[in-house]
Amino acid sequence: MADRATQIVNFYESTLASSLIGASGTGTTLAQAPTTDGSSSISATLGNEDTWYYLVVAPDTAGSREVIVVKASSGTTITNVGRDIEGRYAATSLPEHTSGTIVRMAVVASHIDDQNDRVAGILTEGQAAIDAITASAATAMMEGATDGTSITPDNVNDYILLYDNDTTTAKQVKLSQLNLGASVGLVLALGG
Repeated sequence: MADRATQIVNFYESTLASSLIGASGTGTTLAQAPTTDGSSSISATLGNEDTWYYLVVAPDTAGSREVIVVKASSGTTITNVGRDIEGRYAATSLPEHTSGTIVRMAVVASHIDDQNDRVAGILTEGQAAIDAITASAATAMMEGATDGTSITPDNVNDYILLYDNDTTTAKQVKLSQLNLGASVGLVLALGG
């Protein structure tokens, strides 16, 4: 679908004041406009998908039920209507909806698809931002690190900061995870 925040209002139902007929029908007039509070009409603006809204035409008639997306509207006039959002009908045999046909705003699959796409986009952008912050923070920490020769490492609780250049991310690694090879102890050589 699309990364958009389409509009939706509660309990909107009206009828068509004029017909929406066949494949050429891309606009009509509603008996009443959808409102946010019973009096303030919502409107859709062509080119701004976040203002669009979905309507179900003939919602209680299985043979001619159709989900449409309203891409432009002003009051009761809707124009630039995307027909048959679900793909139930052939493009040349869209249902004919006459004046008086019920129109309802309901949550449809396209709302959920739009929101899922929106969330996925936000997560992708957020992860990129986190990765950038982590990489820059790791670089700053590495550049500002002090000499650690005077510390006694605790292999269980101490961590080191590892900058993974392949993924450009910082990694927190326990000392016990490092494979440092055999330890070297004190060797005394006695000769005679």
